[in-house]
Amino acid sequence: MSVQKTLNSQLEQAKSAQAKIQSVMNSQFDKAGVEVRKILKDMGANVNADAPLNIKDAIIEIKQNTSSVRQLVTNIDIATYDVRNRFSWNAHMLSALAELKAVKAVEQAVESTKPKIAAYKGQVENTVNPYIEQANGYTQKVMEQVTDYKSQVETAVAPYREKVNTQLEQLTAQASSLKEQVNSKLGR
Repeated sequence: MSVQKTLNSQLEQAKSAQAKIQSVMNSQFDKAGVEVRKILKDMGANVNADAPLNIKDAIIEIKQNTSSVRQLVTNIDIATYDVRNRFSWNAHMLSALAELKAVKAVEQAVESTKPKIAAYKGQVENTVNPYIEQANGYTQKVMEQVTDYKSQVETAVAPYREKVNTQLEQLTAQASSLKEQVNSKLGR
């Protein structure tokens, strides 16, 4: 439940940041409108600051006041130089500000969840540790039983092993004796 509250709080913060950014963007668009009027006026259009902007009429006036395409391009470049650089700088600064705020929000979210994660980790460890200890105890008992069974098997097999070893030695001795007899009869 507290995670949901945290997420809701962060969502509200994001909405607030979005509203602030939207406000800044609207003011920037208003400034851009003023700049567009200034550019059109610098290029030879007759625009009134109070009247609604009619781009079509402004372009017709600019065409009438411009003698060549080269002059038009030069006029556009000159009239828009400051605005282009200012607009680029503003856009970079706004994106940097938005990125900075996003990074801070993420860092805050991470920092606020660290204690919760530590608490959950502690709960899991407290729940799991008894089972781990119990499993280790069972493992130790099983190993002791295996060792006991192994020693019992060794004890049970030992007399048979001695008999088998004795019989093997006897058979080896008999085989050697037979080999010597065969070799002596063959003359080797």
